[in-house]
Amino acid sequence: MEELCAALAGGVALAAPNSPAAPHPRLSAYKGRGDRLGQAERRRRLLCLQRERRLDYVNHARRLAEGDWTGAESDEDGREDGDGEEEMELMLSEWLVDVPVDLEQEWIVVVCPVGKRALVVASRGSTAAYTKSGFCVNRFPSLLPGGNRHNTMNEKVYCILDCIYNEAEQTYFILDVMCWRGHPVYDCQTDFRFFWLSSKIQEEEGLGEKSRINPYKFVGLQNFPCTSESLCEVLTTNFPFEVRMCN
Repeated sequence: MEELCAALAGGVALAAPNSPAAPHPRLSAYKGRGDRLGQAERRRRLLCLQRERRLDYVNHARRLAEGDWTGAESDEDGREDGDGEEEMELMLSEWLVDVPVDLEQEWIVVVCPVGKRALVVASRGSTAAYTKSGFCVNRFPSLLPGGNRHNTMNEKVYCILDCIYNEAEQTYFILDVMCWRGHPVYDCQTDFRFFWLSSKIQEEEGLGEKSRINPYKFVGLQNFPCTSESLCEVLTTNFPFEVRMCN
């Protein structure tokens, strides 16, 4: 017992006069939490990481659309020694706890309905909805290009959309577009993608209505600038869908 007491006394040097406000002598041995970086720095690192992984994500989605998994096994082998965080995911939300300095110039606000995120892939005469982790939860026909056997001209015609699915309204609300008719737009600026998406949706007759060949509606979400006037207007707007409000 005396030897144990001596070992403990030598390993932990208590701060005199044993103040409870002093930091624990072993505190520095623990790994620092990531949130010490601050939201701005974490956002910068996340954007850099997204740019690095974006091409892999789109290639994976393209394989889903074209059914071409040539070379996919070698890609997976190259990640076996990783940390297990290389799963394909959609861009997820995060609380905005600080106001970016470029909020009005570089940011866009989109009011989202209550629902579940879904990656929608229309190709080879069928439309499939995948969860954020890549699990297929639904397969159905749609009026998206490549989404049913009547509008599929070839395997290169496909669409990949980032959506929110509202079960009560049987509607996929489109957040963003990655590919349209096989044309990738994931490297384009956000404002261009939104303009592209809005114009292309209007060209597809019946996409926003339920029918036998289009059992789920596809509706594009409106975006707004992040100016003070615009945000005040958005907060007082009655949207045609249920919006989750937080207290």
